[in-house]
Amino acid sequence: MNEGHISSDFKFTLLDGAIVDLSHLASKVILVVNTASQCGFAKQFGKLQALHDRYHVDGFTVLGVSSQSFGKQEFQDGCDIVAAIKNYGIITFPITQLTAVRGKNIHPFYAWAASHVSILGRPKWNFHKYLIGRQNQFLTWFSSVTDPLSSKVIEAVESALKMK
Repeated sequence: MNEGHISSDFKFTLLDGAIVDLSHLASKVILVVNTASQCGFAKQFGKLQALHDRYHVDGFTVLGVSSQSFGKQEFQDGCDIVAAIKNYGIITFPITQLTAVRGKNIHPFYAWAASHVSILGRPKWNFHKYLIGRQNQFLTWFSSVTDPLSSKVIEAVESALKMK
């Protein structure tokens, strides 16, 4: 695996059944967020959408990774996830089917991301955020409590969008 860059093994199945391959998004800046629609942090969906809307035309996207890895706060069924997310407005960024972000069945992306951070940079709860640059490189992370519209997230996204 290319140590500093995204691998072609990093494929996610979206709620609609489509496959997204992160290695094919080399021209985009991606904020990968493990989500759970029944979590107290779920109010971040609306802010993640606002961030997505603000920078999407510049080559930015949010990828919501539905997960039950913390407190089983996500529905099993994709239709239930879609219905629950509607409580936070119209969400247009891609959302995956259930994906393990830790444990023995950890998704390869999350294992790779964990290798780029200390124990502090690994997801401790829902809505942990990883920022991936235009060249598919790991840039930084933000904890669950970090507001998606905080100055540090916005500055990191804007900086990543300027990188070629």
